[in-house]
Amino acid sequence: MSIPRTIEELDGTWLSAALGQQATIKSRSRIPVGYSTAIYRLELEGPGEVPASVVVKLPVGGPVRQLLEGIGAYVREVTFYAELARDVPVRVPTSYVAEIAPDSTDFVLVLEDLSGLEPANQLKGLTLERAETAIVELAKFHAWSWNHDRLQGLADRFPPLDSERAAAVYGQFAQFFGTSWQSARELPVVADEVKEFGDRWSELLPTFVAELSTPRTIVHGELRADNLFLLPDGGLLMIDFQTVAQQAGIVDVAYLVAQSLPVEVRRGNDEGLVRRYVDTLAALGVTDYDYERAWRQYRIALAFNLMLPGLAFMQYENTDDYGKQLLVEMLRRTSDAIEATGALDLFAAHRQS
Repeated sequence: MSIPRTIEELDGTWLSAALGQQATIKSRSRIPVGYSTAIYRLELEGPGEVPASVVVKLPVGGPVRQLLEGIGAYVREVTFYAELARDVPVRVPTSYVAEIAPDSTDFVLVLEDLSGLEPANQLKGLTLERAETAIVELAKFHAWSWNHDRLQGLADRFPPLDSERAAAVYGQFAQFFGTSWQSARELPVVADEVKEFGDRWSELLPTFVAELSTPRTIVHGELRADNLFLLPDGGLLMIDFQTVAQQAGIVDVAYLVAQSLPVEVRRGNDEGLVRRYVDTLAALGVTDYDYERAWRQYRIALAFNLMLPGLAFMQYENTDDYGKQLLVEMLRRTSDAIEATGALDLFAAHRQS
């Protein structure tokens, strides 16, 4: 079955063949979110098992697509939905179709429509209770593949942090970060010591890799409030799997906490959240990861994850007022978390050398 390259090519005939049952498309509408994929909502008619509506994701064009091809973003997400989504022990969107062309990055995802759920809000941030729930869900997700044999078979699509492929990707990120950081560091919300640390972030890539490659598990890679939906039962649903990789799971924890909790909520709770993560892992059978190691890796991961809001700041001049406010808040939260936990003390020897 061919992959539709545009939403117009995704007609009722194609969809019926893909779903394995007759489906009629009543309407199509573009969902104006994100920049990495073109997202549409289709309203459908069909037999009882045909959903009333679905969300379709297709690739975008131009330089953005070239960048995403380079880091394997489309392959990662399609692989996740095609091979893992039905088995992971956390709530993710139901996947009806997940196909990618073997000779290109043309792909199509037909997913559960989540419009009936409440999305979490990145700028508003998570409550401590929601953050604790998210930490437990991350522990479930990570424990499922913790040092598992399945990791080797997925390494070509979900590259380990210490692989040559990951080194090439982070080398690109480091170049972009170096440019973007020159503007981001001038914000008053960035602490002086974090400004200086960001100036030499790229030099520390080998240290980050050595410290955060193990214990190896499948990580989300960008779990923050904007990639969570709130469920009526108090649970959470994760979306957006373009950054799935293999590395220490605590990197996910550090990113979630630093990016998704307002400073006043996070302060004084970092250690408790890390303990909740370790305790949940232990309850799930992961007995080779203690709090001391987790706390050290958490602080290193906070410093490592400075890259992500730093890179995102490249969009500052091209975004709206809400986007500008969010980018500044992302940097404020990251800087405060790094400073408050004494994360940079772990790099003192490198600073003196």
